[in-house]
Amino acid sequence: MMLSRMLGRCLFLFICIGLFTGCWDSRETDDLALVIASGFDLTKNGQLEATLQIALPTGIPSSLQSGGKGKESVLILTAKGKDGVEALSKIQQQLSRKIFLGHRGVIVFGEKYARQGIDQVLDDILRLPDSRYNSYILTAYGTTAKEILNSPYQLEQIPSIGINKIQYSGFSLSIKVDEFLSSLASDGIAPVTGGIRIKKNGTGPTSFILDKAAVYKGNKLAGFLSGMELTTFRWLRGESKKLRFSAQMEPKDEKAKGTVAIEILQSKMKIRTVIKNGDPEISVTLKARARLLENDTSLDFSNVKNLKKAEVKFEKEIQKSMERMISHVQKKFKSDIFGFGRELHIQHPYAWKRMKKEWKDIYPRVPVTVKTDIRMERIGRTQAPAHLKKTGQ
Repeated sequence: MMLSRMLGRCLFLFICIGLFTGCWDSRETDDLALVIASGFDLTKNGQLEATLQIALPTGIPSSLQSGGKGKESVLILTAKGKDGVEALSKIQQQLSRKIFLGHRGVIVFGEKYARQGIDQVLDDILRLPDSRYNSYILTAYGTTAKEILNSPYQLEQIPSIGINKIQYSGFSLSIKVDEFLSSLASDGIAPVTGGIRIKKNGTGPTSFILDKAAVYKGNKLAGFLSGMELTTFRWLRGESKKLRFSAQMEPKDEKAKGTVAIEILQSKMKIRTVIKNGDPEISVTLKARARLLENDTSLDFSNVKNLKKAEVKFEKEIQKSMERMISHVQKKFKSDIFGFGRELHIQHPYAWKRMKKEWKDIYPRVPVTVKTDIRMERIGRTQAPAHLKKTGQ
């Protein structure tokens, strides 16, 4: 009797499992338009223009292919609407397959659209179930997202895969959707994105380059950082590995340019906040180990005195560059992209409670000092410059 009851229960359980399983919500790949990248711009009449870069089945590279030319790899479609939903709906009307955003790795905002505020698209990103929070988010510099997504890239069959790989490599500022949204929703830190622009290669085809940082104040673009400002900002974000610096050690002459270049191997950063007479003050301490990349001087760095001279020179140069960049962002953009407010909240919670609502007005006036400590630990195989060895023979 007991055995029959157990068998009956097991049979009932297996029937239930059979009924509740199955791919009831499955979608065949052949029925999907796989969006690899999307861009958003503002039109002259105030409408939102959406651009989708869709991978064509014949153009998707296999595991054995990484570049080169072949069949057409992507389809670029654009539509305008009063909001993101309407623009995407108009693009959908041009497709025989359903738009699928689950493979979207890159989102680009046109500069004009970013300056007027990006709340509309952010709401779509948050609500659409297919949207990925690990997509890279970029802001176009001096151009539109549409032009960026229409630019070719010779090393990859799908151009946006090239953008994705550059972002992943760590050689440019890389911000994903989740980090951007977290900064946007947090007190004491402002959001940033990577900056991308069109690059003209002489008479050859145009392409893109990711060599800027887009600074936001709230949901609106405030401006861009580039060059040394971008490099020092990335260090403040804790992205010091692979960063490179150069300094003028000697006057330029016929034999040498007088410059030395180093690469950061490892670094530590500490932000300390203090309250003096009710006002905040901030100090940033940077310590780093570096290796010599290039020596275009008459100095032999196997000599300890010369090595120390270079260390002191780089300490001063990096300190000045860091302080200039921080002051520029404070006074011109008035955007706390460094997270100084967040550090103040952590280290002085009661003071932050008092300053929180007025931080936007307090932040541009906060004095910030920078201290640097650079140690060059590797000088490479060649100690003395090649031209010195030749003259000494």
